[in-house]
Amino acid sequence: MDADNPIGIQRGDYSWTLPEPLFFCLGRLASIPLQYAIVTYNPFGVSQLPSSSTLDLSFAPSWLPMLEPLTIFLVMTGVLVFKQSIWIFHLCNERMTLQFAFFGVLADFIYEGICALVFSAATKNPTWRPEFLYAGAALHFIAAHIELAAELQRKAFKDETKNQGKLCTAGAWGVVRHPNFSMNVVYGAAYGFATGGPLFALFPIAMYLGNFTANAIPPKEAYLAEKYGEQWEKYRRAVKWKLCPGVY
Repeated sequence: MDADNPIGIQRGDYSWTLPEPLFFCLGRLASIPLQYAIVTYNPFGVSQLPSSSTLDLSFAPSWLPMLEPLTIFLVMTGVLVFKQSIWIFHLCNERMTLQFAFFGVLADFIYEGICALVFSAATKNPTWRPEFLYAGAALHFIAAHIELAAELQRKAFKDETKNQGKLCTAGAWGVVRHPNFSMNVVYGAAYGFATGGPLFALFPIAMYLGNFTANAIPPKEAYLAEKYGEQWEKYRRAVKWKLCPGVY
């Protein structure tokens, strides 16, 4: 599918090598201390950075231990890095180019760096509330794990000899054709909601939807149609929705 696209996963090319995935993972890990540096550097000169000492957390039950807001923020990025590492080293058997790894690290850091800037000024953002951070982080965690569960289910299906050459249509794959992309939209929106509130959340929603609908889904479906033929057409007729049931 992406033989002529060096910034895409090379579909059908199973000559997996270590350097590119390792570069990607190390680059993604570097995003966490860089985000920490951005927030603590306080580029906007905000008098009160988000912390348990400056925020009203009375909405939380007394029995529920509350992590520091900055910790919650960084953990969200850590969850994505963990999930991506599992995908690269356990789930993806196809070749990753250095261009893909570099672009992936750069694009994620730009987005996460913007989120760090927005979060550093959260206490001055009239559309943000402390509740949004914890609710968004919870949804982010759930969506990331649903995506990972769907990917692990598909790998388990593919690893069975009797399923060679077959499409996985069970579980989330029987609800929409790209549940992994669907959860990307959800946890991207949750990340934006947690760091900048509902208005800022529109930014990652537009970014993810634009990428998937215009860039990722069309060539992937073309590849699957070529690889699976009538089996894909039957699946496409049975599972009508690409990302969201009843919508798209």
